[in-house]
Amino acid sequence: MNNQNIIYLKKELVKINNHFREKKFNLVIKESRLLLKTNPKQPMIYNLIGFSYLELSETKKALENFLLAIEKIPSDPSIFCNTGIAYKQYGNLEKAREYFNKALDCNSKHISSHINLAHLENTLRHSQLAAQHYLDAYNINNNSEEVLTYYILNLSSIGNFSEAKKIISELNNKFPNNTKSYQLFSKIHKYKIGDPHQNLMMDKIKVQSLNQEDKANLYFALAKSFFDQNNIKKFVDYTLKANEIKFESFNNYNFKLEELKFKQITDHFEKFQFQNLNNNKGENLIFIVGLPRSGTTLLHQIISSHSKVFGAEESHFLSDYLGNKFKDEKSFTQFFTKEVLNKNIISKLSDEILLNYKMYDDNKIIVDKMPFNFKWIGLIKILFPKAKVIHSNRNSVDSTFSIYRNLFDTPGMSWAYNQDYLVRYVHLYNDLMSLWQKKLGNFIYDCHYEKLVTNQVDETRKILKYCNLEFEDRCINYTENKIPVSTVSISQAREKIYNSSINLSDKYLNYFSFLNRVVKKKAP
Repeated sequence: MNNQNIIYLKKELVKINNHFREKKFNLVIKESRLLLKTNPKQPMIYNLIGFSYLELSETKKALENFLLAIEKIPSDPSIFCNTGIAYKQYGNLEKAREYFNKALDCNSKHISSHINLAHLENTLRHSQLAAQHYLDAYNINNNSEEVLTYYILNLSSIGNFSEAKKIISELNNKFPNNTKSYQLFSKIHKYKIGDPHQNLMMDKIKVQSLNQEDKANLYFALAKSFFDQNNIKKFVDYTLKANEIKFESFNNYNFKLEELKFKQITDHFEKFQFQNLNNNKGENLIFIVGLPRSGTTLLHQIISSHSKVFGAEESHFLSDYLGNKFKDEKSFTQFFTKEVLNKNIISKLSDEILLNYKMYDDNKIIVDKMPFNFKWIGLIKILFPKAKVIHSNRNSVDSTFSIYRNLFDTPGMSWAYNQDYLVRYVHLYNDLMSLWQKKLGNFIYDCHYEKLVTNQVDETRKILKYCNLEFEDRCINYTENKIPVSTVSISQAREKIYNSSINLSDKYLNYFSFLNRVVKKKAP
């Protein structure tokens, strides 16, 4: 390629990259295909096309593009890696792992492949494999902000808080403008009066150049520090500011879409009769559901400590599958008028989801504690009538208070940072759970958080009996469970049961008046 062609190619790639950043994905595909005619062996062009298709949710076309690229350029690690990403988005995790490994065969120091393979193994709760790839990425390049952040998250998830704090310090030194590190530190640290880390954050919050995300990270971390110190006034002030800033970052958020989803579920299931189900699948599945911050992590730690159980933590397999299938009213109507009574269709849907769950461990019972699966309890009954569903039923006011004072990495929780929307969401949840309990009765085991933390042994026995599991002492000694924890409860999961969180919100009702609009459930 002569210099003139090289200059032209670079110029075109810059232009197409700008289109990609502007989210003009169809234009990226069109112009990249034109460029490909004269440059059929340029990996970057294939990658731009493939990622544009992924952004457009056209995963099949993305895969076809990447597989064609491999034929043309069989030794480029980036294309193998991106093929793995496409397969993962397509839901074929075995193929995804295969192509990430092929990328590493091409280049054992390809950081993106190590990170993506680590993410995949982390998804499957294969903690040792995930940890090794995060460490490999760190050893290859510990001057990468992304690598350091992922390594910190992994160390925290496996309870290695002292090492995580060391890497956070390294991240701060190398990238002083990174504010996520402060928030990560606050999640695994207990603040005392005069804590130097709190002082660092107080200095950092004064920096004028901070954007909304930076401010949110710091305000939530500072609120946590003042909560630990029992400084109510400053905890309240920083919590209010943190939520205000965080909610402002969600442009054009429409809570009516949340309400519509709940209405669609309610409208269709109120009329549905469950008597004629011809499915006997799901006996190796346990679903723990409830509001965020309702005790789902505690339940997961207890049950997954059992020798016959594998803890998948917050698996996205069911929620993503059903979320993609039921996107609008048309999809709900089609399911309830044409699919639900077709034994072959239901069996196929069940098998497709089960195939992914079996990747965790084919020989153990899988426990999935994705809280938002409470929306899908009716569909769980249809697809997996032999499954166990445990509702982590905590005082709604305590859960609401805990949601409001935490920053979540979970997407789709914009409502959590607005007082009005948060209250309305909790009411939607309570109404839907009332419907499930009315329609499905004994299919759902109601585990009251307050009972569990005050009478651990007896309640654990009842939970295990419901799950058809024999009692094991290890379920009482769940703090010895080394399974990774990556939720907001990352530090609490390593602690013994405590009951100080019962009615904790009562102390703050005068400061957060919106909590008085949440219906407080009667103690069991």
